Amino acid sequence: MPAHHSIQLHTMMLLRLKKVRFLLVWGCCFLPLVSAAQKDEKNAAVKLLVDQLKFVTDVPYICRDTVYGKSVGCGDSLFWKIVMQKRDAIPFLMDKLDDTTQTVVPVPNFGGNYTVADIAYVAMREIIDNIPTFWLLGLGENSYAYGTMEYWEYIRADIRHRRKFQREIRKWEKTLGGRWIEDKRVLTCDCAFPHPSGGHYIREYTLSNYNGWGVHVEYSYLKAHSIGFGINLISESFQPFIGKRKINYTVDGTITGLFFNHTSAFGQRIDVGVNVQKTSPDFHVFVEHNDRNDFRIGGKVGVSFGNFIYLHYRYSYPLTSYENPYISRHGVVLTIKLNMTPIGNAFGM
Repeated sequence: MPAHHSIQLHTMMLLRLKKVRFLLVWGCCFLPLVSAAQKDEKNAAVKLLVDQLKFVTDVPYICRDTVYGKSVGCGDSLFWKIVMQKRDAIPFLMDKLDDTTQTVVPVPNFGGNYTVADIAYVAMREIIDNIPTFWLLGLGENSYAYGTMEYWEYIRADIRHRRKFQREIRKWEKTLGGRWIEDKRVLTCDCAFPHPSGGHYIREYTLSNYNGWGVHVEYSYLKAHSIGFGINLISESFQPFIGKRKINYTVDGTITGLFFNHTSAFGQRIDVGVNVQKTSPDFHVFVEHNDRNDFRIGGKVGVSFGNFIYLHYRYSYPLTSYENPYISRHGVVLTIKLNMTPIGNAFGM
């Protein structure tokens, strides 16, 4: 091949590579901006819609047929349009929970009119099933409190009550997680028509949820039998950049008792663990102290079953010259965890 042809071919390849590189850089930089702009535009539209709550003329309560030819207690089209925004509407509805602007909607049986805050909360209760109202208000353990005289008297008594309620709702919603289920029920009244959104978000309750403190019990076979009782000091979760399932991380403190023939020993251990929601591999590192200054570091590898039952293989390495002969370096551990805060929510606490 002539030299000038080779130079031309090389030049063309360089130009194509530059063009491809330019397109890749442009895509990586510009497409996220487009996506962010679209999300911002959608959020602005939802916020604008929620801002129209003051124009709602009817909310679900007791769905009577008609009064003077007009449907009453079933919610008007604007109310249901806001509800149909689903999770996108929740942040803006929470912003309205301290808005005391009066509306034209009367409160049946209790008198007065709904405020914008009241209607915003009804909308939230049509998006998320079983919000523990009384627990969030700090009034008791009945999660079906909304609409009672005690609710209305408390929430109307002082704007500070509304703002406290708003703060508690925000904290509760952050730990919701939430799973969408198809459901035809209208949650806030006895309306016969199917739910316009076709479902609700629910909180998935397991005996050991992903957020909150709790307790645990464990059994280990380490040449001798060991029983442990402890506290789940930290149990939190976060959403990774990749994947839909949240990552859970835990910090646990355990007091152990070792029993072998007529020998007993007591110790303490701190675990740091990580796994994925539901059934998944589970990894822990730990430091422990047993009697007679037996200090060790170690790790546990196993499976988490629904973040409730854990089965591990463990290995520990001594940091001191003394090593308790009844505590082998290798062992098998079975742990059952119970987180108290989600259990309380499950029963409306």
